[in-house]
Amino acid sequence: MKILKARILGFQSFGDSGDIEFLDGFNLIIGQNNGGKSALLRGLQPSLSDDRHRTPARWALYELPVPEVRLALETNGAELERAILRSGQQHRIPVLDASGQAQTLVEKILSCKSIVFDVINSPNQPMRNAVGYPSHQLFQKEPTVEPVCAVVFPSNGCVKSQGIAYQADDTLPNLIGYTWHTDMFYFTAERMTIGESAHQHAERLTPNAQNLPAVLLTLAGSRGDLFAKLITHLRAIFPTVGNLSVTPTPQNQVEVRVWPTPSMERVELSFPLNSSGTGVSQVIAILTAIMTSEKSVIIIDEINSFLHPSAVKALLRILQTEYDEHQYIISTHAPEVISFSNPKTVHLVKRSGYESEISRIDLAVIENVKSVAEHLGVSMSDVFAADRIIWVEGPTEEMTFPFLYQQMSGGPLPSGTVFTAVANTGDFNRKRDREIVYEVYRRLSSAAANLAVNVVFSFDTEELSDPERSQMERDSGGSLKFLPRRHIECYLLDPAAIASMIVNKDPESAAIASAEAVQQALIAFASDRRFLQPEWNGDLANVDWLAKVDAARMISEVVQSMSEQRARFNKKEDSLALLRDILSQNPAQLRPLYDYVRSLVEAVAA
Repeated sequence: MKILKARILGFQSFGDSGDIEFLDGFNLIIGQNNGGKSALLRGLQPSLSDDRHRTPARWALYELPVPEVRLALETNGAELERAILRSGQQHRIPVLDASGQAQTLVEKILSCKSIVFDVINSPNQPMRNAVGYPSHQLFQKEPTVEPVCAVVFPSNGCVKSQGIAYQADDTLPNLIGYTWHTDMFYFTAERMTIGESAHQHAERLTPNAQNLPAVLLTLAGSRGDLFAKLITHLRAIFPTVGNLSVTPTPQNQVEVRVWPTPSMERVELSFPLNSSGTGVSQVIAILTAIMTSEKSVIIIDEINSFLHPSAVKALLRILQTEYDEHQYIISTHAPEVISFSNPKTVHLVKRSGYESEISRIDLAVIENVKSVAEHLGVSMSDVFAADRIIWVEGPTEEMTFPFLYQQMSGGPLPSGTVFTAVANTGDFNRKRDREIVYEVYRRLSSAAANLAVNVVFSFDTEELSDPERSQMERDSGGSLKFLPRRHIECYLLDPAAIASMIVNKDPESAAIASAEAVQQALIAFASDRRFLQPEWNGDLANVDWLAKVDAARMISEVVQSMSEQRARFNKKEDSLALLRDILSQNPAQLRPLYDYVRSLVEAVAA
């Protein structure tokens, strides 16, 4: 399930928020403190509190309307079927007519790829339909036709029909409310005391995470690999966390304990989760939620308030690279979160007096108004959380390099090692940009020396000549490394992966965007004078040619050409998607890139 749209009416600082649209991936809510960001996120909760919007003109309870939030929630037939099975109750599904078999009509609805429900949520009331009959909007009711519903119930792992009910007693909004309550997780900026819970079997985290210890105990006992992976994620986010355990207490509870080292010799050497930092509890709960659920909505309030900037980046990197099936709604006022999360939507919340207003922000404008430090993506606070720093060209490398290392090495990065971006331009071959790079290098080298950390820099080769690269390497004292190929996309020229990306972006291209067609298009562009290199010999796997070609631009041209200009190539988002696809289908192709990334890690570990 995911949320497409919300409208908040008469709740806290919102008289009428207007429609707030959300997309797949990351959706950011930004604004100053006390502007209404948290109120907006609280308005998305299944259990809406009766906190009515007050103004100097209307403040008495008896004259204030009850708050309501109108939601457009998208699901599909398979998710709807799982919800019916999980609820264990009978439901009524609107069907077009009663002329066919009820089971056939139900199966047709449960096979739909997209079903949108417009519902209204109010305090102390079940979710109700906002659009009339039928709630699933899969057909239009004829005025002269009597509404009918198929009566369904879970039976032995399947949804069965008991026949037709000749009335419009549509219970799907209640089912959607139940699903919204179980598939939406809300993490506040407040300290979570969730280190102890009842000793019980629990496979799924509750929305308030109060059963976290029980879920972790179940994972450790029945899904050991998943529990081990969670610990690996924790180590990547918190260099001070070495291990995690769940133990019984004398009060017949279970308790989560945090270990500062990987070894767990004596329980007295560990610390209760409730005594650990606020961010540790939050992150364990967030990871548990996303790792034990499918296609959920994850809401995180003020992510930067309980995590160090480097930990925020590490968490966001994990969410984007390994758990992108979920939808994320995150409030923040931190520039690094905005720039690194690759958000699909950004909404600005402003408050004037008693009223909060929301406006959607163009990402390009945000980038344009950043200061030079933000434009470069440099945050000195990143340094304080690491012993070994690998400064890379931009956010694409910042995300993909550690992901590739962990996937191909089979283990986490060495403790205290972080990748972080120096420049967002992805282009420093001009004189002006080189001066920026040198200035950044000088400042960071000085800071790194004072902090006793190991530093290495990785930049794209672009169109630099061998003598130019050698000179820059000498000037850096050997700390500056160059990607062997022009840029990262030179490792991602895989026709099958590009074809899959095009179809995902533009389903209408499926008929023409085959791997073979993309391969021919790449060959044609490689021979075009705009991309032609002396090393080109007609072979897309030619290593000498791959080192020089402008692969990013060529991929962009192929995407636009094959989709008839309906789709565009986004370097930060799509390069990661290509890398993940190639890694799953043909990892040997990425071995040269992995070898380079590994050399960077080894350089700072020396």
